[in-house]
Amino acid sequence: MNRIERLGYDTEVNPIWRYEIRRCGLGVLAPTPLAGVVIGIALVAFDGAMILRTVALEVVPLTAGLVTAAVLGRERMLELHLTVRTPYPQTVVRRLVLVGASVCGAVASIGALGWSAAAVAAGPLLVSTPAFALALISVATFVVVASGSAAGASAIVVTVWSAKLLVLDQIMRGVWAQAAVAVTLAALFAWAAAVRVADSEAQLREVRA
Repeated sequence: MNRIERLGYDTEVNPIWRYEIRRCGLGVLAPTPLAGVVIGIALVAFDGAMILRTVALEVVPLTAGLVTAAVLGRERMLELHLTVRTPYPQTVVRRLVLVGASVCGAVASIGALGWSAAAVAAGPLLVSTPAFALALISVATFVVVASGSAAGASAIVVTVWSAKLLVLDQIMRGVWAQAAVAVTLAALFAWAAAVRVADSEAQLREVRA
């Protein structure tokens, strides 16, 4: 092991994440936390208007799903991942970590600004919103790794988001009940996405399971 390899772990962690941010693009990652800041300011300015409360709780998951589709859809030539040290599943995880961080930033912004005006309840913001965001992130991930289509993933994300507003919100109003449904959906699609990513890598290596 040479000196670069010995020191690589300590010196390359930050550059790796900077590289991933560049690959994703700030124009893709920034909208989610930026939306959180804008919504939080609006909640304070308009004294927690009901429509803004709804937007605060629902727009972050939608943005998270669309950002996931855009981030993962940027990888057009998956076979190139076989020529580098980092496997494709690890790249997917890194991109999703960045999306998750942007969601946390949005929730924190809405919470910090919205709670100051007593505009947003803690339960929906800290439970159902992150859970639904996780579900849409998982849905987008599966569609992208299965079809390679960012546009298709975006369309399905919007469909699931609309179904939640028009159906689930009408028949199940409990915060924890909705969160349980969202987490279950997230787990199912995350598992399917993980299986698909592994299978795609095996196919690229011409390995038959």
